[in-house]
Amino acid sequence: MASEKLKYLSESSLQELRSNVLKNIELYRSENFIEISNGNGWSISSDSVFVDLDRLSSLNGVQGASSDYESSIVVYKSFQGMTPALAMEERVWGRFTHLECLKYARARWPIKGSDQEQTDHILKHFFAKGRTGVRDDNAISRLWWNMHIANIADPEDPEGALKLILKVADIRMALVERPNTAARVPIIRALMRVMRSNQWITSTGRAFQKFMVEVNRDAGGVLFEVLPDTVIDSVMLRCAEKAQRNIESS
Repeated sequence: MASEKLKYLSESSLQELRSNVLKNIELYRSENFIEISNGNGWSISSDSVFVDLDRLSSLNGVQGASSDYESSIVVYKSFQGMTPALAMEERVWGRFTHLECLKYARARWPIKGSDQEQTDHILKHFFAKGRTGVRDDNAISRLWWNMHIANIADPEDPEGALKLILKVADIRMALVERPNTAARVPIIRALMRVMRSNQWITSTGRAFQKFMVEVNRDAGGVLFEVLPDTVIDSVMLRCAEKAQRNIESS
């Protein structure tokens, strides 16, 4: 196993990359950043996180939910000791999209269109500006966050939870992209249980949207943290039944 200490970019190297996207456009399109990476600021190391480079090299850039499922597992297992705090650091993911995972990022998020469109695309998927950029857009960090939330949602079967999270785009949006939901463990675990017990909820994006409307409306003020699971599950099931009735009657 080729495992080594996590390496990340210095802030100045990150900013230099960001300001030179158009200048480096050919490196993104078909070449690589190996020569540039030999300079200072590309190999700041962490003593607490180790990366399984062999596992990481197996990433498949095929587009689609099934590919994202497998890739999320690969990335999560590749970073041993990674913490949510460090996983919010753009300097970590900026290095991996430009070096170890460049081939994957290029395949998963093809660079096309005008120079300006390509520049905007690269800034979105090869960098990770802000909370949403790290969690939702960067080619590699979004995969780590998928699996991190799946582990919170169901520690006993995180891979099963991951399948549900990625089944419909709206589910990921609700569970991963809404910090208030992801931070409240009883809610995210209750949502996972009800999605498994009532398959209608995840049957379509519209069904899930309507379900979440009812959850936000009827359960928004419920203090789930002090309720037993049986009571929480009853609340969730009522929301699902109400949402289904509303769709069927519309």
